[in-house]
Amino acid sequence: MLPILYQNSDLILYSYPLLMGLGWGIAYQIFFALLPKDVSWKKGQFLFWGIFLSAWIGAKLLFYFTYPANAPVDFVKELSFWMGGGFVFYGGFLGGLFFVGLFKAFDKKFNLNLLWPILPALAIGHGIGRLGCLLAGCCFGKPTDWFWGIYLHDHYRHPTQLIEALGLLAIGLYLLKSKAPRFKLISVYLVSYGILRLIVEALRGDEVRGLWGPLTPSQWISLLLISAGILIFIRKNKQLKPFN
Repeated sequence: MLPILYQNSDLILYSYPLLMGLGWGIAYQIFFALLPKDVSWKKGQFLFWGIFLSAWIGAKLLFYFTYPANAPVDFVKELSFWMGGGFVFYGGFLGGLFFVGLFKAFDKKFNLNLLWPILPALAIGHGIGRLGCLLAGCCFGKPTDWFWGIYLHDHYRHPTQLIEALGLLAIGLYLLKSKAPRFKLISVYLVSYGILRLIVEALRGDEVRGLWGPLTPSQWISLLLISAGILIFIRKNKQLKPFN
């Protein structure tokens, strides 16, 4: 655990915001490298920064709504809540998805070619951000005596942050290298990340998120992602099959 990377009398460099910012910065570069040439720079900027802002708000709101019931109600009104730590990825994902839906409603030319660059950028940027979680010591795993245990919070624990980071980077690199049709790669992202997150959630030891019935909120959303990925694959595959 290394929450502070550098410190002197004038400067404190925190690992979590640094890695999160680096993740967004690399995601920005990937997104614009993959953006189709016929899409204007202005439209690309509007889409990226709209997703960024909506994801930030969504990540904060889901963090708030899944926080323990005894948490102060008014802390959502404080600037430190919105600008400090405490993000839930799936809240950001849903917030970004909401903005993409609005964008599509007002842009009749929106299609998979415009949606596609978001996913490898998201996977790789998210993976880098998870390394920030590892250094900050949040999103940690349950105690374990397995060979891969890392020492955090007085116990050897499952390296959930590292597992998710490596899984996300692998997904992102596959999406970048694969020549499969775009709709299949969208399905690949939804199903593979959904499965990865189900596994990671089962190993996590921070109980701040609580449970919704037998599962955590993130596990329920993971099941929805997997289902959506399978449905998109089946529907698009049927559309491409020739009639007999």
